Amino acid sequence: MAHKTISLDLQAYDALRSRRTTPTESFSQVVLRLANSVASPKSGSGLVDKLLAEGESLWFPPDSELDRLDAIQKQPRPRRDRRSES
Repeated sequence: MAHKTISLDLQAYDALRSRRTTPTESFSQVVLRLANSVASPKSGSGLVDKLLAEGESLWFPPDSELDRLDAIQKQPRPRRDRRSES
């Protein structure tokens, strides 16, 4: 396997070292794991899964509130007469 040498300042090195999951995890493994976790999710549920995997706590409104908001969005909006606004 080919190798590349990179330079990191001490703050970046410490940050990378602190992200190891085990003392034997290589920096290459850490970088690959972190790079793969940064990939943007393709859907809302993917974002939720990503946040939960990172240990975030999430709050969701009750279904009744979501239903109420959906109903509001489906209502037709009244048209504004731009001519009378002058």
